[in-house]
Amino acid sequence: MPASRRAWPLLLLLLLAGCSAGGNSSSIAAGRIAYEANCAKCHGDAATGEWGLPDTPVHGPKGHTWHHADGQLMEIILGTLNIPDRTMPSFESILTEVEVMGILEYIKTGWYQQQVEQQREVSANWEDLYPEK
Repeated sequence: MPASRRAWPLLLLLLLAGCSAGGNSSSIAAGRIAYEANCAKCHGDAATGEWGLPDTPVHGPKGHTWHHADGQLMEIILGTLNIPDRTMPSFESILTEVEVMGILEYIKTGWYQQQVEQQREVSANWEDLYPEK
C-alpha cells in the first residue's frame, strides 16, 4: 500500500481529535484546570454534576447551561449580570475573561453536538442583541 494511503487514517484521526465544541486543546485544558479550581466544589463534575451541591446547576448535557449564550454565561460567572437573589459568588476579581472562556470551552466538551450547535446560535443572537458587551 502506498505511504499516502496509509497516512489517511492517521490524518483523519488527528483531524477528529482537533474537533471539539470550538475551542483548542490548550484553552480546553486550561479551562479544565480553572473549572476544577473554581467551579467543581459547587457544580461538581462538569459533565454529570456528580459531587456538586444540591440545587446547583449541572453543566453537562442534562443541565441547562447550553441554553445560554457565551456572553450571558460570562456575565453570570463574573457577577456582572443582575440576577435577583443570586447565590453564586462573583468571580470578577478572580477569573479573567480568557479564563472564563476556557471554562466554557471545557464545559462544552461534554455536550451533544446538537446542543453545541444550538448554543452557538444562541451566542450569535446574544452578540447581535448586545454588541457592546
